[in-house]
Amino acid sequence: MNPTEKPMDGSPLPKSVLKWAAAGLVLSSAVVIAITIFSGVTLSDLAKLGYLTFGLAAAVSACRLLVQIARFRVVTTGLSSDTKMDLTGLPITRVASEFVSESTPATSMGVFLRTSWLAGKGVDGGRALWIGYFEVLIEIYVGGGLALIAAAYALSRGSVALGSSIAVIATVLIVGYTLVFVIPAVKTIKVPHRVFGIMSRLIGGPRATALYLRAVVGSLNFSLAARAIVSRRTLPVVVKAVLLTLLEDFLEGAALWLVLNAAGLKIDLVSATLAAYGVAAVAQLPITIGGAGVTELTMQAYLVSVYGFSSWAAVVLWRIATYQVMLAVTGIVFMVYLRKNAHRPSKVEEKVPLEVVPVVSPNARSLGNGQALPSGLDCAEAPAGGLSDDSRNRLSRQT
Repeated sequence: MNPTEKPMDGSPLPKSVLKWAAAGLVLSSAVVIAITIFSGVTLSDLAKLGYLTFGLAAAVSACRLLVQIARFRVVTTGLSSDTKMDLTGLPITRVASEFVSESTPATSMGVFLRTSWLAGKGVDGGRALWIGYFEVLIEIYVGGGLALIAAAYALSRGSVALGSSIAVIATVLIVGYTLVFVIPAVKTIKVPHRVFGIMSRLIGGPRATALYLRAVVGSLNFSLAARAIVSRRTLPVVVKAVLLTLLEDFLEGAALWLVLNAAGLKIDLVSATLAAYGVAAVAQLPITIGGAGVTELTMQAYLVSVYGFSSWAAVVLWRIATYQVMLAVTGIVFMVYLRKNAHRPSKVEEKVPLEVVPVVSPNARSLGNGQALPSGLDCAEAPAGGLSDDSRNRLSRQT
């Protein structure tokens, strides 16, 4: 997402995200229709699995939204440092963000919607972004763990190629998200000073200084927020979030379990959950929007290679119940969300006012985190309200 793009009609989402969402709806529906036609699945084949099976699978899958709302509430109240925070609009924001995540190439896109809501409730930018991504981290760790178990089970059943692929992808996801979002909690991110030199040649000294310091302040706020969140005191929040995520994952597995049992494959709930998240790991690859096509093909391959069971009708019915129905439900909520926000004035400003924050003393030439300041500066311009309290305290100690 281009952060410089303006939202439309007061929505915190830029036009590009809305276009991706529309494309996702068309593509995912087209893929299901294409697979249904080319696999020879007919309406009567789907009907044989039972309307009750379809309804129960869709209902169980939709219950995941309630768990997501509960988890977002737990994470928000536990990490925002504001015990009296106004939670009005939390449910609709969380469900709307799920639509964005499911209908765009990157499943983490919904974080921007949640971050915007948190910022509107007074949470500073760095902490708001970290709270939003904290949910994603928990999902990646729990889902990735289930995927690794699914990979091990597939390997034990002789499915070497698929099991190895799931293991590699799940490992890359876990390591990648850890590097990007957990490392800042251990070590403060530093913006290379050479960037200032390059920018000053391209756009001039004053503008380069402003942009450089915005980057420095932003990275400092993000690191401080990460450090505050990833600590022992947040352990109860982590435990609650993990338990709720496990509940959500088993609901996803229950939907697959209902369909497969109706199709004749008698497996237990745990095995179905492992299969669902082994497939989900592969679907994380940004090949298609919402994993369209990749999910269906991988599920069929998993069932055939691990259980020796083939049923395109079951795969199509499961996909419709757990994805198309979810898109319909969250899409309606998303439209309500857009309509509600369209009546609010846009918070995007053409120019952010600057305030002068003294950060340099005769004996100090950094922000206190090893981040060097451009030479020749006796003070720094930073976005008003852009500094968190922790950042301001750290900066003031340098004066």
